[in-house]
Amino acid sequence: MRRSKSIIYVNYSPYENSGKILDYIVENFQKVFVFSIGFHNLRNKRNYNTLEIYFDGNLQRTFSLFQIPLIQKFVFLLIPIRSIITCLEVILFSSWLRMKYNSIDIYFTVNAFTAWIGSLLKGIGVVDKTIFWVWDYYPPLHENKIVMLMRFIYWQFDKISSYSDTVTFVNRRLLNLRKDIGIFQKNAKHKIIPIGTDRFPFIKKYKPDRIVFGFIGVLKKSQGVVTVFDNDDTLLDEFGDVGYEIIGSGPDENYIKERAKKSKINTTFYGYLEGESFNEVLKKCSIGIATYDSDVSNVSHYGDPGKIKRYLSLGMPVITTDILEFAEEVEKTEAGIVINSKDPRAFVEAVKKIISRYSFYSKNAYTLSQKFYYKKIYPSMFSFA
Repeated sequence: MRRSKSIIYVNYSPYENSGKILDYIVENFQKVFVFSIGFHNLRNKRNYNTLEIYFDGNLQRTFSLFQIPLIQKFVFLLIPIRSIITCLEVILFSSWLRMKYNSIDIYFTVNAFTAWIGSLLKGIGVVDKTIFWVWDYYPPLHENKIVMLMRFIYWQFDKISSYSDTVTFVNRRLLNLRKDIGIFQKNAKHKIIPIGTDRFPFIKKYKPDRIVFGFIGVLKKSQGVVTVFDNDDTLLDEFGDVGYEIIGSGPDENYIKERAKKSKINTTFYGYLEGESFNEVLKKCSIGIATYDSDVSNVSHYGDPGKIKRYLSLGMPVITTDILEFAEEVEKTEAGIVINSKDPRAFVEAVKKIISRYSFYSKNAYTLSQKFYYKKIYPSMFSFA
């Protein structure tokens, strides 16, 4: 793609460059305006709520936007107020960008609410075309009634935003959900464009002398971070000294740290790491952890796991649960082990199996990751440009 288009890209932290999407946009568009919006309070993250302006691949200016302090206790209670502020800021700054740079060709986002903002901007002539790349679905089920209400409201925006100019999905499960409830016709055609991966040189890996588990992502109980701690005694009996490297921050960080203190596993917490520095941590790890909770209210049922693809691209086999559509790819290619989250013995057995044929699983992991190389799969999302 020639650098001949201007684009507004809106996403929530820390997902701005998940699957290398921000890198792709900056590499391929002449003018890029990136709205980065804070949601969870992430330890070590320096900037929340910013507008960055790129020309020809180079960052020119960064504006700090207004934000309400990210107090985790009140995150969901403050969503309406924060959403109104986000809406006003994106509309006002986008209108200013339109006047300053004459035209904005594309408004691109992955979130239903911000996709709705894009529709408003198109309606008033600020942007020419909107793209909604659907990453998620939040089942309107949750033990917390406030969370359930917010999910219901979010779904109303999702239904409206499903009529953006271009709608693509990270997997078929998300598309079929909308067909099943009548948003789209059964024969509707929409592109499936999964989360992308990076491309690193392949380095053959051998059975590690010491097992080190790795986790990257927002620290929430539903992500299965504590699965390693749940099995610590058996892991130490089977493998001796075992390590655990945890990258990220999030709402359940204190709970997970308390679990780590009570565990015999040697665990290091890094918090949120800027840029690509997390790769240096993950390269020290043997097996990636993505043991998502099988609770039906868990959004991960419908997502595309960027963390798994990051593990795979580094030649790291993964242990994941059977709730993901992507789990079928992992199982079919033997890039890791898919376990039943309800089976208490499954995790340790999966570790044994991977370690017994480590080079085999590592090579398969890397090979699978290359199927989703971001420079190969993203062009079709913007093929009209």
